[in-house]
Amino acid sequence: MSYHHSFNVRVRYGETDQMGFVYYGIYAQYYEVGRVEAMRDAGILYAHLEKEHNIWMPVMNMQVRFLRPARYDDLLTIRTTVPSLPDRDIRFRYEIRNESGLLLNGAVVQLCFLDATTQKRIDAPDFIKESLKSYF
Repeated sequence: MSYHHSFNVRVRYGETDQMGFVYYGIYAQYYEVGRVEAMRDAGILYAHLEKEHNIWMPVMNMQVRFLRPARYDDLLTIRTTVPSLPDRDIRFRYEIRNESGLLLNGAVVQLCFLDATTQKRIDAPDFIKESLKSYF
């Protein structure tokens, strides 16, 4: 089992390049939107992680596959999956599809957990594991 969440984003003109395709660097922003909204849906707010729990989540690794271009004004569905309970890190899988359901892009992004004060790596906090546990 795993946790899934979907969120829609419409491609803005400023996100495209001279060819009319979504600029490749923008996809990392789409993943972030998908990640933040998926966590919100699971009851975990990024703002609370930082302000109330003093936890940062930096990206450690990102693997991306570009299959087809997204274009200006396309309505994209970002499907975010947490394939396993976090331990020392958390992984998010992404599929980005257009309105026709065609898969345009896929990625896996790995983040770790840091204590913001010491900037030392920590294990996944219990409250995050508890929020996701029922999906596994």
